[in-house]
Amino acid sequence: MSGRGAIRLAGLAGLLSIALGIIGLAVDQMWTFPGAGSTAAEIAAFADQHRPALLAASTLNTLAVGLWLVFGVGVWQWLREATGGESFLSTCFLVGLVSFVTLLLAGFTSFFVLVYRAPEASDPRLLYDLAFGLLALSGVPTALALGSYAGLAFGIGDRSLPSWTGWIAVLGAVAHLVLLASLAITSGFFSLEGGVVIAIPGTLFAWIVSMSVVMISGDQLNG
Repeated sequence: MSGRGAIRLAGLAGLLSIALGIIGLAVDQMWTFPGAGSTAAEIAAFADQHRPALLAASTLNTLAVGLWLVFGVGVWQWLREATGGESFLSTCFLVGLVSFVTLLLAGFTSFFVLVYRAPEASDPRLLYDLAFGLLALSGVPTALALGSYAGLAFGIGDRSLPSWTGWIAVLGAVAHLVLLASLAITSGFFSLEGGVVIAIPGTLFAWIVSMSVVMISGDQLNG
């Protein structure tokens, strides 16, 4: 497969990942999840009551995040072509992407175990908090990946990387650092299981969609 063909395939993987993620959100209705102040009994009861939907949504979300690896390798390849080879920022992008995907998959594992064992899970609150805690920590490598991409998008003079995608990446990088606040705030929107866990990943979704469209169109690709 040619370099351009691989990048277009990665773009398709990016769009498919977003579609799966949106369907997963519609299935599990994350905005209805127990809040940070919920008891272990309330979390276990919620997981047991909604077990089929949560398992289905978790599977969809896992597949979506898995596709981010394909998408990310395509972006990394594009970055290398645009810069004429490997660079510090392109390496930071790849390391950041693999790291945040790994943290997300670890968080999904904790949530899978909680739902799988509901209502007999011995410590449902710990599993629940661990799942969202890993999501919050994934904000750091996500910011690294997006910030590295933005640095390259703004730094290349031939505009082979559209600068407007860099601005979306900057927004996403800053927003994902805010996720760390949920590790210290115990209630409300910015708490561990608050609305912040839906709103901030939306910036990453927006960047993936924008990048995928550009990668599929091929207008900005070299060669």
